[in-house]
Amino acid sequence: LLVERLESKTDMVAKVLTDTGNHWEEAFYRLLSRHFGLSVNVEPFEWLASSTPLSLLSRHRHQLFQVEALLFGQAGLLEEPFADEYPLALAKEYRFLKHKYQLQPLDRSVWKFFRLRPAGFPTVRVAQLAALTHRETNLFSAVLEAQSVADMEALFDVSPSAYWLTHYRFDRPSVPLDKRPGEAFIHRMLINTVIPALYHYGRRNGQHDVCDAALAMLETLPPEHNKVMEGWQALGERATQAAHSQALLHLKKHYCDARRCLECPIGTSLIR
Repeated sequence: LLVERLESKTDMVAKVLTDTGNHWEEAFYRLLSRHFGLSVNVEPFEWLASSTPLSLLSRHRHQLFQVEALLFGQAGLLEEPFADEYPLALAKEYRFLKHKYQLQPLDRSVWKFFRLRPAGFPTVRVAQLAALTHRETNLFSAVLEAQSVADMEALFDVSPSAYWLTHYRFDRPSVPLDKRPGEAFIHRMLINTVIPALYHYGRRNGQHDVCDAALAMLETLPPEHNKVMEGWQALGERATQAAHSQALLHLKKHYCDARRCLECPIGTSLIR
């Protein structure tokens, strides 16, 4: 079940890789961007990454302010009057870069803030993505070199610029709070984006050790906590690692919900 789930997730990896001309770094950047949108803003983040390619951000990676200007500007989040100096400066910088590269921003209305906790606002997530891209543009190479889950966690543990310490949105001060991606967010990223990409890379290039390393990481990471897993726990099935919870999620969605009992060893056992 775990391998089935990984293979189903690699379909998205293969598609994005094709869309980027088999450029692994660009494809990985787009896949990561999707994750920053979680379930609510997946498409806007996908559009943002497509309209602001890694090749463009790489030209300005040494200046976090310019990376922020490009991403916030392309997201359409700098198209309103501001009072704070920081967003005003971002908007000014973006106007210059927009003209220089002939960029077309997204419509601000595509972003959803409603029913999101402030830490998950797209403004905070874009700031985190900018910080991550600023620190390392060859992220997939860094992932391949990582030796452990701890190395992976450190790779994605970034701090946005100082403005976001006291803000969740532009011009709206808040109580100071660290806006680094939380541990749970990073773990979801590893499970749903990083590990499938690694697994597909290993299979595509015949590097079975990479596939084995991806599976081993799932055995190290803690299990997910969601309604499906609560349902399994109520039935007496408690996951102790991400490998187990991923298998149970796949079983529920692709066999139980789809009523594929006759194709499932558990289902056929029960029927007999």
